[in-house]
Amino acid sequence: MVWYVAIALAIVGVGRLLRHMRKVEPERVEITRRELQYDNLPEGLDGLELCHVSDLHITTDPRNSAVVAEAIRSVRADLYLITGDLIHGPRGAAALETWLRDLTDSMRPAYAVLGNAEHKLRINTGAVVDLLRGLGIAVLNNEATVVRTARGAIQIVGLDDPHSGHSNPPLAYSNADPDMWTLVLVHSPEGILGLEGRRADLVLSGHTHGGQIVLPGIGWLSDNTHHSVGLISGWYDQDDIREKAGVVRGPRGLYVSRGLGTSGWPLRLRCRPELALLTLRRS
Repeated sequence: MVWYVAIALAIVGVGRLLRHMRKVEPERVEITRRELQYDNLPEGLDGLELCHVSDLHITTDPRNSAVVAEAIRSVRADLYLITGDLIHGPRGAAALETWLRDLTDSMRPAYAVLGNAEHKLRINTGAVVDLLRGLGIAVLNNEATVVRTARGAIQIVGLDDPHSGHSNPPLAYSNADPDMWTLVLVHSPEGILGLEGRRADLVLSGHTHGGQIVLPGIGWLSDNTHHSVGLISGWYDQDDIREKAGVVRGPRGLYVSRGLGTSGWPLRLRCRPELALLTLRRS
């Protein structure tokens, strides 16, 4: 009799845990607010607000897309930076269009790079790019641009997805100004391996989902990268990047988002979805 009770309790416990991972935690979007200190930041850019949007994984199953939209509407930023994996599956583009049309006015100006989700088989990558550009979101495919904000000019270098082999740093930097303060967008933190000393004052990436499932006493199970660099979530300075990834001539700073959606199993545990609001500060 005791065994039957124990088994029943275990089944109930597993059911509750799965419900939390599927229905509760993905709905609890955390808005992470952080100031990033730079001694080389131009005075005019002091106080520039960056909203980092990553790994939406929009699909026909709405999952947590409504609360993600609510979180984005609740903040105000000077620039919105999208670091790939906007869609999930072949039907994701149509679902993304519907979702973005209700939200685009809350994300302006916006700059995006593609992730591996946009390069998968049965995905019309060109159509996704056209969709984003048609909605006023600039897509940087291995290219650089200078953005003039009310606070001053900033250079943005956009690298196509390194995880699927589409990143081309020499091409992306071919028209970049090495003397300008430079923000780099790249889907996966693996992208820092190809920078090879090129100017990168701040790199924004995602892809890892912070591990998505983080177990007590064990930590994250996978960072989902081909070339693990030990950079899974949050802020890393140049010393961290050197120590963890072995990159000597790396960027001055890197922020890895836990992402907003889920891939694979739509589950999260001890790893809430993240919308990062980053403020640049001159130190």
